[in-house]
Amino acid sequence: MNKFFVLIVFQLLLCFSARASADTLLSRYSNYLFRTSILVPKTTLHWVETLNSNGQWPDIDYTDKEPAGWKTSIHLVRLRDLALVWVNPQSPDYHNQLIWQKINLALDHWSAKRYKSTNWWHNEIGVPRLMRDIIILLRYDLDPDRLKKALVVMSQLRIHDDYLGGNLIWCADLGLHYGALTGDEKLMDHCRQLIIKEIKIGTGEGIQPDYSFHQHGKRLQQYQYGKAFVVESLRMAWQMRSTSMALPNETVTILTDFILNGWQWMARGIHTVPGTMDRSSSRKGELKSPDLRSLIPLIIELQPEKTSVFKQMNAVQHGKGTLIGYRDFPYSDFTAYQRPEFSFFLKTISNRTLPTESINNENLKGKLFNSGDAYLIKNGQEYFDLMPVWDWTALPGVTTFKNADQIERKAFVGSLNDHIDGFTAMDYVLKDKAGKQILSARKFWACHKNMVISLIADLKAENITDQVYTALDQSRWQDDVTVNTLNNVLDSGSNKIDEVKWIHHAGFAYIPLKSASFDIHLSRISGSWTTINASETKEQVNEKVYTPIMLHNLNAEHSTGYVLAPSKSAKLTQQLAKKPTWKVIKNDKDGQAVSFKGGLTMVAFYSATKLETAKNMQLQVDQPCLVMIKDGHLYASDPSHQGITATITFNDQVFSVALPKDGFTTLIKE
Repeated sequence: MNKFFVLIVFQLLLCFSARASADTLLSRYSNYLFRTSILVPKTTLHWVETLNSNGQWPDIDYTDKEPAGWKTSIHLVRLRDLALVWVNPQSPDYHNQLIWQKINLALDHWSAKRYKSTNWWHNEIGVPRLMRDIIILLRYDLDPDRLKKALVVMSQLRIHDDYLGGNLIWCADLGLHYGALTGDEKLMDHCRQLIIKEIKIGTGEGIQPDYSFHQHGKRLQQYQYGKAFVVESLRMAWQMRSTSMALPNETVTILTDFILNGWQWMARGIHTVPGTMDRSSSRKGELKSPDLRSLIPLIIELQPEKTSVFKQMNAVQHGKGTLIGYRDFPYSDFTAYQRPEFSFFLKTISNRTLPTESINNENLKGKLFNSGDAYLIKNGQEYFDLMPVWDWTALPGVTTFKNADQIERKAFVGSLNDHIDGFTAMDYVLKDKAGKQILSARKFWACHKNMVISLIADLKAENITDQVYTALDQSRWQDDVTVNTLNNVLDSGSNKIDEVKWIHHAGFAYIPLKSASFDIHLSRISGSWTTINASETKEQVNEKVYTPIMLHNLNAEHSTGYVLAPSKSAKLTQQLAKKPTWKVIKNDKDGQAVSFKGGLTMVAFYSATKLETAKNMQLQVDQPCLVMIKDGHLYASDPSHQGITATITFNDQVFSVALPKDGFTTLIKE
């Protein structure tokens, strides 16, 4: 056979294969939209009725300049949803001619006006993504002129090879589909290579070695940019599976490992806390961002060998079962403690991670995020959409004062755990805006079975004349609040109570280690999303809020603490307070330590010192570190991430151990 003829045949086969892959990519994307979209016929009918003769909706602000939630783009959201209703064979309005007329009218309006945002993201990513959906859904039905104009709008996308994380994936995703729509195979291959290159584990922006996710520097963005990164990447991998463009299995495995080892641990089912997503927590509905229920069936189709673990995750996300264990994420200063009865989440900060950001008029009040804010979740309603009515000077778990404005990032911040039990320690300094008022302390959170023991030591206030306090929580007021005695149920309002021994609310116990003075606020509060995010709705939010605030008397003592635990009743809370199963061994500037029944001991050493533990055990270290004794095993970690070699003496045994530089736990003695 003629070699030239063979070459021609080979090239034709490649061409057909590439075209087939492009067609499969587009068809599967339509299928993805059908499978993951919720059709609301009454809403779409309203949009059909209200679209005016100019192709505009009267309730949309087409002059909006807000950089974050750009309201003008709602036009394309509605147009995309109308397209779904019209083209989906399962829709009762499938190929409804009135809807088709309105689709063309609204599409012509946008193509003519080409609205632009003040934020580059909407122009180069947001608008092209919505137009991509519209084009793919309607590509067989649009007349050539309309299709051409729609593609011009989509071509606003920009492929920046130097983008990172979620931004890179967004751009490459758009380029991949634009190439498929226009027959640009070279562009498709380039975008595929960008995706493969970006899906990696490293210490730059993106997936970290502990399966947390960073974007905008060393900031935890698990459910903001991390959500875009993993959801879009897995969806593209599902689209390209079993084609000539399929992503390598090792690339897909990085994504699924990220979900199993990171994503699902930072939430209780579909419910998470502000510390996992930085500024996007100021957006309505975002605390349910961990919800992957619509994606999990696609993941199982993509990696059927992981069917069992993802079915289990799907059950948890549907509220059937829970995770159990302790996970810390040392690259992001985040801790998750999961139990059948509750979940505890803690966000700290060190000199290795960055403070929360407030850009594009978002997160306008969250300057004290990452300051040891700690959250308890049982039913998922504790904090969901509560932020507009929060008192931002009393974030849950934060020890603070009225004028506090910034957290000073220190080196000694880290955790130790065996994946079942664990604790976190934090060298803590909070300042006012001028840096003249300074609050310092050692803070410690130990998690074992159904308890979180929070210790505060060496509490000092410099130039602070106002009250120093710790908000044990600030959650939705869901049930009676009972204090000290079973018949003492508090009324609404601000309740100043001295000698508080225990508090019970909505299935949780709050127990100070010693009787303490509290301000317990039970109030119905009104607020607006725009006070924390200028692009959100101005509609008033009205919520009942529970805020137990422990008041610190620095003239009397500089060490204190409290216990958090699930508790089914006030009676059980009272019993737990009377018969504690924990013992505080040390709580001062040199160390903090707590032991539990069964011999478990957790210690944060802030200096080279010696500790007499329970049952006449002796523990000594030659430099600051974290140590845990459990079932005769000895564990240690370096919270400062310096990679120190520590000499640890446990009774008559001496261990010299090189601790990992990344803050992970080392098992020293089995």
